[in-house]
Amino acid sequence: MTSTTAGSGTSGRTKRLSLSPAASVLLIGGFCAALLALPGVTVATKSLDELFLIFDQIHRIAAGQQPGVDFPAMLGPLTAFVPALVYRWTGSFGLAMPLSMAGFVLLTAAIASHVLATRLRPFLAVSFAGFLLLILAAPMSLGDGVTALSFAKFDIRIGWVALAVLVVLYLRPTADRPRAEALDIASAVLLTLALLYTRAPYGIVSVAFLVLLLTDRRQWRVAAPALMVIIAVVVALHLGSGVASAYHRESWRLLTENGLLAGSLWSFFQRGMTHLADFLLLGILASLTLWMRRSPRDLLCFLLCAIGGLIILSHNSNQPWGIISMHAAAVVAAELLLRRMDEQPAINQRQMVNASGVKLFFLAFVLPTSLHCAMALMLHAAAATIRAGDAVSLPRIDRVRLADLWTTDSFRGQTWYVGLQTQAVELLRQSKQPLGVHMVLGEPDIASAALDLAPSRGSIDLRWSTVMAEMPPVEPADRFAGIDTVLLRKTGESGEGLQQRTLSFLRDNFSAVGEAKDWILFQRRPSADAPPAPGLAPG
Repeated sequence: MTSTTAGSGTSGRTKRLSLSPAASVLLIGGFCAALLALPGVTVATKSLDELFLIFDQIHRIAAGQQPGVDFPAMLGPLTAFVPALVYRWTGSFGLAMPLSMAGFVLLTAAIASHVLATRLRPFLAVSFAGFLLLILAAPMSLGDGVTALSFAKFDIRIGWVALAVLVVLYLRPTADRPRAEALDIASAVLLTLALLYTRAPYGIVSVAFLVLLLTDRRQWRVAAPALMVIIAVVVALHLGSGVASAYHRESWRLLTENGLLAGSLWSFFQRGMTHLADFLLLGILASLTLWMRRSPRDLLCFLLCAIGGLIILSHNSNQPWGIISMHAAAVVAAELLLRRMDEQPAINQRQMVNASGVKLFFLAFVLPTSLHCAMALMLHAAAATIRAGDAVSLPRIDRVRLADLWTTDSFRGQTWYVGLQTQAVELLRQSKQPLGVHMVLGEPDIASAALDLAPSRGSIDLRWSTVMAEMPPVEPADRFAGIDTVLLRKTGESGEGLQQRTLSFLRDNFSAVGEAKDWILFQRRPSADAPPAPGLAPG
């Protein structure tokens, strides 16, 4: 909007352009989304194996398979289908992740522009929105360095950011606006469903938060209809969608097997100690708020954000840092504190607590992470724009580049990994026999996507070192039932005993028809009297 200000000592007026908090949030979201989408390239400096797993899942969904039904889902339905839809629209693996994340950023900005702008004063709304949208947009895992660029574990960031926006609904709106309750209900429903179908632990905490809102005389009019809609949608999806029902069963199995804390009480405590600074900063703001308001509901909100966030972190095994729900609790505490100061102006005159100090304290809480993520996002945008690094030399895996951004050791390791997968692709390409139903054992199956082969049904992740050694024992006859071709990686850091047992079965039932430095290609024998397959070559 435009406002006019009388000029001091002049007869004219000076016009200045100012943006509303909602418009500022949308502008930040649009800028972040543009930095992701416009270069049109995926740049990675680490975790190509995780990226290839995402591509494998995209390829399977594009081929008509359903996650959780035809193959064990690596991601929740929401984060599985969106990249696959973008791939179907663009036909490019390299565009799938940047455009998907740009879409998530724009949708989150649209919801946040309502939730934050109607409940937080402008300084808090804009600074917190920038914090969340930069976390969501930056192609890096929370806790990693600025140069550790990767779209792996993107669902973790989606979950944290959606939960943080939902937590702000704890605050009552600052003013009554037309259709405000309807927009609040819609926001609560969209955010909670996104959390439920991203990762189950996020969904459980979000539902617990909506239940807490039922205890507020104003907020229950938002929470009660939202919960009814959510329950209806979940039941309808469970009854009408095989993907959703399979996801529900698998989520329940994991929760019952791993437990609420996903480990021992001691490991839970250790994860909390790694975030001691964040707990202390939140504790200071929360203590001041509780001291001035003396509200049990506020205490429950802060505890749910802290303990519930720590439970989520326990289930995110590969996330070294980042309980973003605590930052959401901090912005809620800051806003409640500032509202009490508005009600009692004498508080603002105290030396210990004043409005400017509260705002600066909150800014100090979120600014380091905001700058960290902004640097990573701009580094990715710059590297993608100038096409830094080397293109991944696999067929159909276009617009994907491996870059050395002061990450020489990682670059060498990832370059070796691209060569490893290139061997697998060439071995399958050179096969003179029909492949039939095939399986890649020991590494992610990027070869099927690269050669546009029909993917096999079954496990999507059969890495020796990180998955196969931890999976429940499966009889080889069951694992290879209905499989015509097996592409086996010969070397691995662990699981040698498992490799040898697998090899023994393949020798008895398959014939080696091709071999490379790190791979061997087996095909099932047409008859029982075929000669035995040779052993593994030295790795």
